[in-house]
Amino acid sequence: MNRISQCSRWLWIPLLCCCMCFTFGGCKEESAGRSSLHVSMERQSGAEKTLMPNDTPLEVSRYVVEGTGPQDTTFSVMSNTSTVDVDGLLIGTWDITAVGRNDQGVDLVTGSVSVNLSKDPLETVITLDALSGNGMMDIHLGWDASKINSPSLEVWLTDPQGTSTALTPTTNNMENGSVVFNGSYPAGSYLLRAKLYSGTTAVAGCAEVIRVVGNKTTEGVIELTLDKYADIPATITLVNNLGVPVECSIQGISEVMEAQVPATATLSAQDATDLEVSWYLDGEEVSNALSCTFTPESGQHRLDVIAKGALLASTGSASITFKAAVEGTAGVPKLVGMVEDTTDGLYVGKNAHVAFLPDGKLVLASNQHQTIQVCRIVRDTLEVVNTYTASDGFNAVQVTDIYVDPLTKLVAIADASIPSLSVYFYDSKNATLTKQFERNNTYYKTSSSSKTFTSLHQLSKEASTGILYGLIPDASHVVQTNLYAQTPESADPGEYIWWFSNPPVFDALAISEGSQSAALADTGTGLLKLCRKNTMDDLFAQDQHFQSSDTPYLDNIGSLHFINDDQLIYATDNDIGRFAYASNVWTQKEVYTSSQNDIGVMEGISQLLSNENDTMLYVLAKDSKNVVSFSVDGFGRPLFLENSSLGDYAPARMTLSPNEEHLAIVSDMNDSLILCAIP
Repeated sequence: MNRISQCSRWLWIPLLCCCMCFTFGGCKEESAGRSSLHVSMERQSGAEKTLMPNDTPLEVSRYVVEGTGPQDTTFSVMSNTSTVDVDGLLIGTWDITAVGRNDQGVDLVTGSVSVNLSKDPLETVITLDALSGNGMMDIHLGWDASKINSPSLEVWLTDPQGTSTALTPTTNNMENGSVVFNGSYPAGSYLLRAKLYSGTTAVAGCAEVIRVVGNKTTEGVIELTLDKYADIPATITLVNNLGVPVECSIQGISEVMEAQVPATATLSAQDATDLEVSWYLDGEEVSNALSCTFTPESGQHRLDVIAKGALLASTGSASITFKAAVEGTAGVPKLVGMVEDTTDGLYVGKNAHVAFLPDGKLVLASNQHQTIQVCRIVRDTLEVVNTYTASDGFNAVQVTDIYVDPLTKLVAIADASIPSLSVYFYDSKNATLTKQFERNNTYYKTSSSSKTFTSLHQLSKEASTGILYGLIPDASHVVQTNLYAQTPESADPGEYIWWFSNPPVFDALAISEGSQSAALADTGTGLLKLCRKNTMDDLFAQDQHFQSSDTPYLDNIGSLHFINDDQLIYATDNDIGRFAYASNVWTQKEVYTSSQNDIGVMEGISQLLSNENDTMLYVLAKDSKNVVSFSVDGFGRPLFLENSSLGDYAPARMTLSPNEEHLAIVSDMNDSLILCAIP
């Protein structure tokens, strides 16, 4: 068999550089008819804003055109333009393939066509409609493991044909906040969608477009943000159906959005009607229109938009992270969530007790379920981190009060079952409670007699000594416990506070943060005892008595709270008032009565508390079922701000988070827990 080969050289022309190489094989007749072919290539790919291989341009810079024809004749032509002329081809059927390469020689797209050459020159078009080869995908997803408990991750990969597949991590370090997904995939644009869970609550998510290129590795690191403010990009770049980048913007989203209120994000782009658009909120698809309406819960969120053009691999994506915060009057609580009993293993029940821990988690004691749980706030609800019962050595039956010391992370839990006062150490690294000691109910003992308590409540610490004081519901004595004791024996100082007179049984106790003042109250007799530390460092000394029989607005006094060493706020069932210390005496100041003089309704007041710098005062009213907020001026005077309704919920106790962003409220009548956010 004779074989004739013809080879052209590279031709350098100012705007065109082309190399053509022709090979004709198996020619049995030298006089066979020949023709010319003009080949034009149309691209169906374009650049997009997406994850793609590093240092791998996605623009076609040259083409390779190859053909196989009659008598096994072949040709190969390379050009940096999208048109090629080939002369001297045998007449007959030719199978022609074109490949588009980038400037690094990486095959990007390919297409083929079959033509029948006659004696007349022929023009044909090859559509580059297939992506070339297989590539590797190596994607790392990470998050702050310290901010999530019991993490789980759902990840789906959608191929160019629209088929979704659940992915399993190739490297799983989920407990430390890191997973890796890698594998080989045909070239094309893929949609990676992920949802991160803390327990059963979705806390973060994403949707990313990933471009896989033949014989290349696409690497990406995606951080699933839980509580970080993010920058909002002013514009994003997508690709229209002609493959030309256009400027697009997402409108309607800002760095901080209002929680619990519908919001609308809109995609603005040229030729937007030709785009297929999908919106994802925290990895969950929420809309397929040009605009997306959603209602964000409190916390950090990520909004992704995926836009797909008519051409192959013309999918683009953009992401925006924002924080949804409760709006309203600064410092005034707003109800954002109600956690029902037994929801996702959370036990509340009636007559529960709750207190915030120093790191913002909560300790929750359920008397109905006899459990003590450490919980965290996630998306306006609670998630259980650890659960303790009597089998774990915890006194979880008939809990009467909880005190958390923010300085030492010690948690004191009083119960009426044993009865006792148990002190636990809270380890914020793993959110665990470890019992330090348990003191029994004997609070004074001599060789001939002893005194015991039935239970303790109204726990309050003297900061200067570390002594934790508590009231007994059926005795007038104030019990002392050394909170910083190293052994059970040293926990009981063998002393208690008592008076020579026969005082009533006290219902309320408060100690000022500076440990200079203390107050006791008896609801039945309307007695208020105000004490000042003396030169011997006795806290319950220099006491003054005020009683409803000679001092107005003390009937049914039941709640006490110090703003500072010299300012006491007290509450009756429907009044709040102030006593100030000056010139060695306590003096009654202003009084605010429910529904009078522009004061909101506050009936059945059960608790008072203030924020850390004592600029806000919160009044919990169980009968009017609301929280009443006051600002506090520099003289310690409360100034009414607003009422926050709790609906049909009858509150009993509340606790304020260390960052002052949440109130948690429990009830003696309802078996659920309320969360309020504070703007």
